Amino acid sequence: MTEKIKINVTKETADILIKDAESFEFYKRDGRTLNKNALYTRIIVNYHETYRAKEAELFSYLKKALSKCKASKQETEELCYEVAAHINKLNAAKRREKFDCALSVKPTKESEPIIAYTEEYLLKGATLSEYFRNMFSSYASLPQDEREKIVFMPQYETIMQAIERKKKIFVTTSSVNGQKKYELSPYALSDSKEELHVYLLSCNNSVCIPMRLSRIESVSVLTENAVFTPQQKETFEKMLTFGPQFPYGKNEGEVKIQLSRRGIMLFKKMYVHRPVPVRVSNNEYYFQCSHNQIIQYFVRFGKDAYVVYPQSVRDSIRSFYAEAIARYDKGIGYFSKFKETDHQEDN
Repeated sequence: MTEKIKINVTKETADILIKDAESFEFYKRDGRTLNKNALYTRIIVNYHETYRAKEAELFSYLKKALSKCKASKQETEELCYEVAAHINKLNAAKRREKFDCALSVKPTKESEPIIAYTEEYLLKGATLSEYFRNMFSSYASLPQDEREKIVFMPQYETIMQAIERKKKIFVTTSSVNGQKKYELSPYALSDSKEELHVYLLSCNNSVCIPMRLSRIESVSVLTENAVFTPQQKETFEKMLTFGPQFPYGKNEGEVKIQLSRRGIMLFKKMYVHRPVPVRVSNNEYYFQCSHNQIIQYFVRFGKDAYVVYPQSVRDSIRSFYAEAIARYDKGIGYFSKFKETDHQEDN
């Protein structure tokens, strides 16, 4: 089978799939054009068994419920197919949206055997297009971090196996500058607080590293045991509590922030990467999280947030504003040209 499969989905499902292609960095060689078919392939390959099990469970339930009716076995099964198809269609368009966004799925070496098996054994009266529409809609209904685990299932499962066995791993990551290689001691896999991404928390020698799952290209389990110092374990537990995506520097202590009334409102509204305070006293907020997280979050508050201490955090935010002001004062409204792939992060 080499023909493309045309699948009509709702705009919501289509938008989520495009968003995932961007978030999980499925780009073609030019670094800017989305490789949507590569994402579709990963969904088909990694999600088909889970989706098939969901379908089998639904069909089994319907068959058991409808068996109480006075109908032949064939009539019962036909009714099951009809009801299941109706349920799947409702789930694929919960707000009665139209299936007016067309996806084009080109079978690949990886996905072709699964597509052929699906066409031969799993359609149960549906078309191939309808079956994959329902599969993609089911995938899109999940939170983003759960979708990331599906798309990068082999890496996720291998890392989990290494963590359970307390073994080191050898990891390769893809970047615009080529492939990078690491020998790591994996501590945990953790979802971000906003359910956006999954992060591997590990250490390379003495450094505690957060690494996004979607940027890990391959993983191999090594025979050497993973070992962590008490200080590393303490740092990892902080990352699990306050945010797994932010690296910790050495001897990062408490941060005290004063907020204006508007700053307090901003803190309530701006939940993405929001640090968790260990205590609050009137308009004074105290944090024990990564200083990197504090800087990235509160730099957006402008005059409505003031770092009382430490000096290093205050200086970093002050430098951020000073450099921006200097550029505007000099009227430098342009940047030097860069390669098309330079906009992507390395890891």
